[in-house]
Amino acid sequence: MIKAASNWFSPQPSEIASSRISLDFNLRAADLYFRELVAPEIGRIWFARQLSWPLAALVLHEEIASHASNVPTATAICHGIEALACKLEYFENSERSSPRILGRRAFTRDSDGEVWAFCRLRQALNYVRNTHRQAASRAIRVDGGLGFARGTRFDLLELDPVGRSLADAFLEQRVGKGGTKLRKWLRGWIAGDREIAGRSEKLLQALSPEYPTKEERILVHSRLFGTSTPASETRQRLARAIGRAADLPNIEDVVAVRLRDAGHGDQADEIIAARAFGAVLDRARDAVSSLTQAVEPTRGGVKITMLLADLGINRAFTDLRYAMKNFVIKVDNVSLQEPTSRAFADAVIGADDGEVIRFIVARSGQLLGLADGSVVRGPLFRVIDATDESRDLEDGAASIEPDRTGRTFRIANLHAIQRDVDLRGLQ
Repeated sequence: MIKAASNWFSPQPSEIASSRISLDFNLRAADLYFRELVAPEIGRIWFARQLSWPLAALVLHEEIASHASNVPTATAICHGIEALACKLEYFENSERSSPRILGRRAFTRDSDGEVWAFCRLRQALNYVRNTHRQAASRAIRVDGGLGFARGTRFDLLELDPVGRSLADAFLEQRVGKGGTKLRKWLRGWIAGDREIAGRSEKLLQALSPEYPTKEERILVHSRLFGTSTPASETRQRLARAIGRAADLPNIEDVVAVRLRDAGHGDQADEIIAARAFGAVLDRARDAVSSLTQAVEPTRGGVKITMLLADLGINRAFTDLRYAMKNFVIKVDNVSLQEPTSRAFADAVIGADDGEVIRFIVARSGQLLGLADGSVVRGPLFRVIDATDESRDLEDGAASIEPDRTGRTFRIANLHAIQRDVDLRGLQ
């Protein structure tokens, strides 16, 4: 959890956006490497509609642009659709609030339920900045994803046939009297010709994050587990080891053991290595936390020699060294070649305590700095708590997805979407 340091400074509104902390220790590429190693190509998706909404937005943008000018971007259309879907679900089922809903803060501000127009819901002010579309951007693509669309920028993606089929499975739902389809209804809503009145059950369910259609589930399931690629086979084996129980089983004691029992020892070892890397990041964060707490009461910084005498700081850095050594053992066990994480570990393992403090401070994302042998407040100084699964994240996709901190390396996300597209019972 990130907290503002008390009695230090009060940022002006224009400064807030630029003062967000990224405490990744310059290991973002390594983090992505291990996530892709464990649960490849799914990005941050964890339910089917995260894919249906953006693909439908691309189709709607294409259709509207074919006969009109001044068309909203596909991004704006997507944000409007998912905001509408989440808001309808929020107001309709307030007692059984879906964990897939984004925008609760904005929806609560609209206590009278007056903000329903596309032109308003597309705005972050009335929804969120970190959207489901952003969480699904990697998984949508052919290159490094599940293969629904080609390209790099969302607004310029070109749909593959399977992507168009998934969009149509969503848009062809019947939502109104006379058999009106969702495609036509949404085009009218985007044009400003439709009011949200009555909130018909069909419309709620057609848009909802909770109710993918049979066709949507079949198509997403086929891309996750039905293609003949190494990534799909990795996901298949992992999904079988996870199982379909409501609760995610213990990764080390259950998932890895099931993989070994099924003859996939290397995959189990890769998961254990990824988890060891996650522990390195957590212990590094704990070490930075201990330093911020030591530095916070003083204005001029704290001498490194004094920090070395602090028992709490010593304990944090001892735990960091242990995590580093365990990580090296685990990656060597499967001969993984990810140079940045290994260099990070070697730099800590081979240095004395003072050098380790200097090294971690240099990787602290401007939380801390060094001056004349002291650790001082950096430009983005905050006192941060030690690692906590319930960090204070922004009201966006990262705040509600099962893998909140990334330390399951998307195993929790795969477990969730596997349950969402489960084909058992479909006729």
